[in-house]
Amino acid sequence: MLTPQNLARLKRARDQNMGEVQRLMGQGRYLEAEEYLKPLLDDWRKEGGPREDEYQMISQLGKCLEGQRKYVEAYELYMKALNYLTGAAYDDIYSQFLYLNEKMGAFDRKPQCGL
Repeated sequence: MLTPQNLARLKRARDQNMGEVQRLMGQGRYLEAEEYLKPLLDDWRKEGGPREDEYQMISQLGKCLEGQRKYVEAYELYMKALNYLTGAAYDDIYSQFLYLNEKMGAFDRKPQCGL
C-alpha cells in the first residue's frame, strides 16, 4: 500500500526529473529524455503511484518517441493509457493520440465500403 509519505516522495522525484526531461527535449535530445522517462515511469508503477497521475510522464514519453519517429511505440503507449485515464488527463493524451494518427496518415482517407 502506498503511504502518503511515499506518494509525496514519488511526486517530488517525478517533478524534479520532469524538469530535466523538458530541458533535454528542448534541446532535441529525445533519446536521452526517453531514457530518463522510462525508468521514472517504471518506478512510479512499481511503487504503486496512482495511474491517473502518470499522464504527464506518458505525455512527455510519447513526445520523445514521436521526436525519434517511433510512431508505433507512441501509438501503443497512448492506446494503453486511454484505457484507464479520465477527465483532463484523458483529453490531453487523446489529443496527442489524434495528432499522431493524423501525422501517420491513419485518417487521411475515407474508408472504402465493400461495394
